[in-house]
Amino acid sequence: MDAGAIVTGMEHASLVAFLEGTIPAEQFYAEVINEVTACNDAFRSGGIGYIAVTDDPSTVVTRDHAKRLLEAVADGRLTFEVANYAADCIIMSDDFEFADEAVNAAIYFVEDDSIVPTVEEVRTAIERLAH
Repeated sequence: MDAGAIVTGMEHASLVAFLEGTIPAEQFYAEVINEVTACNDAFRSGGIGYIAVTDDPSTVVTRDHAKRLLEAVADGRLTFEVANYAADCIIMSDDFEFADEAVNAAIYFVEDDSIVPTVEEVRTAIERLAH
């Protein structure tokens, strides 16, 4: 591993519990904010942040799951930074797959941290899931 690298770990079960609505966005935020901050601090300081997701049964990410993630951002219950980290975890883990192309697009929308989307853009992404 590279010098200065930070490894953070997402609990698969915690992410799935949030996506399925078993735990609220605020609880998910509290569970992951320290690892999100550590990973992002590593990037900002010129280091490398690695995200490891615990192995668990394969999970199909559905439109409802993607909508829950997007709505939490639009409603201010999750910061974009935390949602982006969750989307990175979904994409990087072999234990998640997308139900369809609309879900794929929604998760990649949140994963793109090149610019923080406006609430209106997030709401538009939610509307795309309905079609």
